[in-house]
Amino acid sequence: MILDTQYLGALADERGAARALAHELTARQVPTRIPTAVIWEAYTGINNAADEDMADLLRARYEQLVASRGSVGLTPAVARRAGKLNGEHMNSDRLSDLDGVDSIVAAHGLLLDEPVLSNDGDFQDVEGLEVVTY
Repeated sequence: MILDTQYLGALADERGAARALAHELTARQVPTRIPTAVIWEAYTGINNAADEDMADLLRARYEQLVASRGSVGLTPAVARRAGKLNGEHMNSDRLSDLDGVDSIVAAHGLLLDEPVLSNDGDFQDVEGLEVVTY
């Protein structure tokens, strides 16, 4: 299962529904992976925080989350698929806005044939992508 930034943020914020699903996935031994683009996006937000104490707390939580899960990198195949998705969504009047990192997350899900775990509605318009919400 591919984890989106939105879901990792919910785990870092210790939201009950996200934590319950994390426990369920662990109990069912469902492999979870974090795209490196998600790690970049999360740390961009952390390092942009005005409150340094909060940034330190979030950094520690994200370090734990990243260390306890696998990751997947941005390969040329993922970059090509993400670029195609991003362009299609940018040029469409009916598809949701799929930003750069979301297109990379979606491409990982499609190429690895794994669902994406997120409550971000932008993924719902990606043809062939299974999205798991909580």
